[in-house]
Amino acid sequence: MSRTLQLPAIEAHALWAPTYDHAPNPILSLEERCVTPLLPSMAGMDVLDVACGTGRWLKRLLRRGAATAAGLDLSREMLRQAQGKPELATRLVQADAMEMPLRTKSLDFAICSFGLSYVTDIGRFAKELSRVVRSKGVLVLTDLHPSAQARGWKRSFRHNGAIVEVSSCPRTIEHIQETFAETGFESAVCFEPPFGEMERPVFEEFGKAAVFEGHLGQPAIFVFLFRRAG
Repeated sequence: MSRTLQLPAIEAHALWAPTYDHAPNPILSLEERCVTPLLPSMAGMDVLDVACGTGRWLKRLLRRGAATAAGLDLSREMLRQAQGKPELATRLVQADAMEMPLRTKSLDFAICSFGLSYVTDIGRFAKELSRVVRSKGVLVLTDLHPSAQARGWKRSFRHNGAIVEVSSCPRTIEHIQETFAETGFESAVCFEPPFGEMERPVFEEFGKAAVFEGHLGQPAIFVFLFRRAG
């Protein structure tokens, strides 16, 4: 039986980084399926991927025509993986999302994909995003749904024969929405999608078909699209 380790996010991602891009992940598949249709045209936009990790979304934003694009993350190891992608190598910043080295009102679009639950002070994070996003700018937030965590779903991966669980700070959908509203973000879209048939093969590949069936019809992630008030 595999032993289980629970580690803080920064330590866990240092171990996860080398394999992060290579293991099929139904959570990421579901997110990409839901978020991609929401993305505006990036032509002429200044954009940021907050908690960018290996640059998964940053690559997509660049390909959609962003004028300027940067990825910010605290994990040196995750950024090292992103640096191996030629189009991203000069666009990465190692920094704390609580104190972003960006000018006030310098962004038209920002995305934070599966990073919010690692933020200990959500109010401070929301204020910092409010500082750097321009009026009428767009912010996309995604993360594991709190009800999925309540049902036992873990952010985890295998490393050297152990299961590593990433410590997180789950919050209710209402609390997230209220916190960002207090800092000037208006909620335009809120999705709470379950897994669908497109994710079934990923579960089956790892012999987890029963897990897939058990989560059908129940929210797996949340997707917020906020607009910065004028």
